[in-house]
Amino acid sequence: MAASAAEYVQSVEQINADYQKESRQFLKGLNPQQQGFSASQNQQFCAIVQRYVDCLYKAADQNRAYLDRQYQNVGKQDVILQVKSSKEMQLLKRYNVDCNLQ
Repeated sequence: MAASAAEYVQSVEQINADYQKESRQFLKGLNPQQQGFSASQNQQFCAIVQRYVDCLYKAADQNRAYLDRQYQNVGKQDVILQVKSSKEMQLLKRYNVDCNLQ
């Protein structure tokens, strides 16, 4: 658990860096010619995204005291909506990537 707002920000930055590394590594392993994800690939990628959501929510939940007032009541569904509306997830829709995040 972070002991200050600065440590919370560092925690979120690390979560983002870990997610970017893991998702890029996964995407680099795909065949550049393929038109979409296989069921197995979709499942693997969605597991990466789910871990990302879980980590972001856990960081927010454990550090509500350090969040701006407008974010202190953020729920997991809010985090899911934010991730699903990201530019990356919007780009992946054309590959029929649809994660059932919880």
